This record gives sequence, structure tokens and C-alpha cells, in this order.
Amino acid sequence: MQVLDQQENYLLVSDGARYTVVERRAGKLYGLGCRGRRGVPPDDMGLAELFRDGDIYSEPQARCLLHKVASDWRDLFELVR
Repeated sequence: MQVLDQQENYLLVSDGARYTVVERRAGKLYGLGCRGRRGVPPDDMGLAELFRDGDIYSEPQARCLLHKVASDWRDLFELVR
């Protein structure tokens, strides 16, 4: 597993063929989406679980999603600050 990019608390990760975006919070990784969000350890086994149970994207789609969620987070942070 490889971290390709990071913005704010969000990471673009790849297993070499697939891509997804995860949130890093309180020492755990969380998949994005509406399903129940259970944190996994930030290691290869945890990431493998997120790839198995989470949403998978092409690299361009994942990069776009990373930019969007990080941008939304920054906008919300500025609003409440």
C-alpha cells in the first residue's frame, strides 16, 4: 500500500492497481461514504480492509475526490473559525 497524496486529514492511497481516499483521524483510517465508519489501523492490513469494503476509484477520480473533500473541509473550518 502506498500513500500517493495528502491534503488536510485525507489521504489518496493505492494498492498498485486500485485507488481510494481515506480520512486519518485519531491514529486510525476511515473510509469515506455513508456506510458505518469503523476505524482501522494505519497499516497494510487496515488499508486492505478499506479496499475490500470501501469505494474504489480510478486514479483521476480519486485525485478529484481528494481535492473536493479537502477543499470542503477547509471551507467548513474557515466558516466555524
